[in-house]
Amino acid sequence: MTRLYLSLILILPMIAGCSSARFYYDAAPLPFEDIDYSFSMQSATVNGSVIAWHDSGGEGEVLLLVHGLASNAGFWRYNVADLTAAGFRVIAVDLPGYGKSGKSFSTPYGMKYYAETLDALLKHLNVGKATVVGHSMGGQIAMTMVLDGSSHVKRLILLSPAGIERFKDGEGRWMKGAVTPEFVMATDEAAIRANLASNFSCWRDELEWMVEERVRMAKVPEFERFAYAVSRCVAAMIDEPVWKDLEKLTVPILVVGGENDNLIPNPYLHGGYTADVFRDGVARMPDARLEMVSHAGHMLQIDKPEVINRLIINNMR
Repeated sequence: MTRLYLSLILILPMIAGCSSARFYYDAAPLPFEDIDYSFSMQSATVNGSVIAWHDSGGEGEVLLLVHGLASNAGFWRYNVADLTAAGFRVIAVDLPGYGKSGKSFSTPYGMKYYAETLDALLKHLNVGKATVVGHSMGGQIAMTMVLDGSSHVKRLILLSPAGIERFKDGEGRWMKGAVTPEFVMATDEAAIRANLASNFSCWRDELEWMVEERVRMAKVPEFERFAYAVSRCVAAMIDEPVWKDLEKLTVPILVVGGENDNLIPNPYLHGGYTADVFRDGVARMPDARLEMVSHAGHMLQIDKPEVINRLIINNMR
């Protein structure tokens, strides 16, 4: 609880300085299936789970967009149209446990499971090679795909990737113990807004859809399964590290970080600087480079979509 109060003390002035908060206590429940991503989705059973995705189609090179923890494919809404217009076939996926995909308590949520599922999805879609663009947890999943020998990965673009930062055993145990399904379900609107704001250099009114979506979907029965998936994913990111194997990532890699990332490195467990974490990681990768984006937080693709879209497009040339 002390950490939560500390978090609020640090973040609320930022919220107050950049936007005017609205409230959704009385708003209607929002079923996951009804969330508006601004683009169409389809679904099928892949690797034993119902998985939903957007596929722009076309003959261009394939970009597979993989979201981070506690989010969904809709978190690419500021990127899909521009990347499609640039000539790419864009596939944005809802990982099992999130968005419009299935949320079974029996799903073995974890980095290896997700890597296998994305590999199976690319096979299902008859995709030979793809550039995998992963944000945060999605970045760790993308690296796991390469380490597990996926034949579908051509290159990686990692936005604020998890998995490069190291955690000591005690730190990992604390994180796994703190983020339980009950903790996720009990998070109130003020804490939701504070948590989301911590992902940005400056919270803006136009981002209120994120708060409304999260508050309203917490009112549907399916949310318990989402909370379980989030809890299991936090444990999996700790239990299935990739930082020990960065030298084995032989595909071309672009790592992109935000100079105002408030989440990497973890400010409460060990602190430090985002650029230092990513610079050390990139130095261990055989074919990688680092781009740091100024005035940008952890949620790069939403905080600075024009910059990120341009970096992705230029990196594909």
